[in-house]
Amino acid sequence: MSEQPVHVNKISWQALCPWTIIFKSLSAATSMPVLILALLGLVAMPMGWIVAETIFVDQGLAGDQRMAEIIQYNRNPHKRVFLATDDEANSINILGARLSGPRMVFTQIVEPFTHLFSIPQYHVVTAGGTETTSRWSFRAFLYLLTGCVSTLLIWSFIGVAICRVALLKMTRNEPMSLDEAFEFALEKSTAAIGAVGIPLLAVAAMCVPAFFLGLVMGFDLGVLLVGLLWFVVLALAAAMAILLAGLMFGWPLMVASVACEGQNNFDAMTRAYAYTFQRPLNYALYLLIAMVFGGFCWLVIANLTDGVLNLGYWSTSFGTALVSGDDSRMDVVRSLTAPTTVDEKGNVIAADPSTSLYAGQALIRGWSWLARSVSAAFIYGLFWCMASAIYLLLRKDVDDTEMDEVSVVNQQRTYELPPLKTDENGIPQVQTPTPKEEANEEDSEAKE
Repeated sequence: MSEQPVHVNKISWQALCPWTIIFKSLSAATSMPVLILALLGLVAMPMGWIVAETIFVDQGLAGDQRMAEIIQYNRNPHKRVFLATDDEANSINILGARLSGPRMVFTQIVEPFTHLFSIPQYHVVTAGGTETTSRWSFRAFLYLLTGCVSTLLIWSFIGVAICRVALLKMTRNEPMSLDEAFEFALEKSTAAIGAVGIPLLAVAAMCVPAFFLGLVMGFDLGVLLVGLLWFVVLALAAAMAILLAGLMFGWPLMVASVACEGQNNFDAMTRAYAYTFQRPLNYALYLLIAMVFGGFCWLVIANLTDGVLNLGYWSTSFGTALVSGDDSRMDVVRSLTAPTTVDEKGNVIAADPSTSLYAGQALIRGWSWLARSVSAAFIYGLFWCMASAIYLLLRKDVDDTEMDEVSVVNQQRTYELPPLKTDENGIPQVQTPTPKEEANEEDSEAKE
C-alpha cells in the first residue's frame, strides 16, 4: 500500500511552543486602555509617597544618602525605568544592548518592601564632610510602611484592570473598554489586595512573639534565656522567609489570578504560591523570556523617547543661538546652566532667571516629564500583560488548564443565542435578547 504524502499547511506555534503567548503581550500593552491605566497608576503612585514624605521624613532622615535616593525615585517613578538604558543599571547584555526594562518596574515596586523588612546601615555625610554610620529610625519605617500600603492599593486596582484587558485580548482576542476595565477592577481589586495582604499580615503576626522576646533581650539575663529559645526565633524567621520569598515572586500572579478567575483572595494567594513553588524552573524560564523580550521593547521605546526630546532641543537650538548670540543658550533653557550677565567690569557672572524664563523652563520640564511618563507607562503596562501571560502558562503547567479559559462576567447573557418568538402565522422570528429579569417579568405578565 502506497503512503500518501502529508502536506503541512499551517503550524500552530502556540500549541507547539505555548510560551510564545508572552509575545502577544506587546499588542495588549500598546492598546489604549492599558496605556491609560498604566499612566494613571504611574501618576497616582508618587502621591502616597509624597504624603508619607511630608509627614514622616525629617531633615536628619533626608540627609541619609540611600534614603534620599529612594525618596527621589519614589517621587518620580519613571526615572528608575529610564535607567534601563544605562550600563550600570542592567544585568543582561545581548549584542551590545543591555536589557532590563521589566526588571526595573519590578524593582521600583518591590524595593521599598525589601527595605521595610530590613534594618540596613547607611552612611550619612555631615556638612563638614565626615561620614558617620546610622540606622534608619522608626520614622523611616513609618514612611516606608505608608508608601508600601499606598503602592499596594494602587497597583492592585490598576493591575487587575490591566490584566483583565490583557487576558481577554490574548485569549479571546476581545477588546475591553476603559470603563469596563474600571468596573471590573472596582469589583475584584479587593480580592487582589487581600491576596497580597494575607502573607504580609501573617508575617506581622509572627513578629509579635519575636518582639516580646526582643524586649527580654534588653537585659543580660534575658539574652541567656532567649538564647535557650533561639530555635523558636529561627523557626519563625524561616516561616517568614518562605512567605516573603513566595510573595516576592508570586504577587503579580495573584493579581493576574483574580483578573483571570474572578476568585477570592485566599484562592488567588494559594494558587500563586502553588505555581511559584511547584514549577520554579518553568517560572524562571518564562521570566527570562519576558525579561529579554520586554527589554528589547523598552530599549526601542526609551531610545525613541530620548530621541524625540533631543530632537526638540536640537531643532530649536539654532534659532535660540541666532537670536541670543550665545551658543550655550539652550543649556540655560534646559536648566543645565544658570543664565549669565556682565557686570560693570566686564566679568561674566551667574544671574537669577527671570520670571518668564523660570516659568518657561518649568513648562518645558513639564512636557518632558509627560513624554517620559507616557513612555514609562508602556513598560508598566507591558509588565502586567506579561504577568498575565506567565500566569496562563503556569496554570497550564500545573493544572493542565487550557490557556483560553477565562472567566467571563454575564457569560450567559453575552454568548447565548438570541431567543425565537412565533408570530401570528406560526413562523419563528428572531427577537432582540432581553435581560433575564425583564424576560421573567414578561413571562409573568403573559401568564396573568
